[in-house]
Amino acid sequence: MQETIPHNQSYEPGSSKRQWAWFLFLTAALGLLWLVILPRAAEIPQLRSEIDFLEQQKIDPTAMFYSDLETIEDTVQNISEFHQENPDALW
Repeated sequence: MQETIPHNQSYEPGSSKRQWAWFLFLTAALGLLWLVILPRAAEIPQLRSEIDFLEQQKIDPTAMFYSDLETIEDTVQNISEFHQENPDALW
């Protein structure tokens, strides 16, 4: 039995190279953003003063908002119940 290839999928040799080229381009762009642009942006005086203020006050900007804390207990309870009902699911 011969397998048919859908028209919207291309299995030409060039398409794999094109996908790798896009992957490498996006990886390089992300690296450029993360390693060059964002560190330079952190040196802009307005941003630097905000960063310094947060560091002086020992404020972790990655911490949750206080409004998130109200829902944490419900979320933990839902996850616990899910794991009790489905012990082999996910992890």
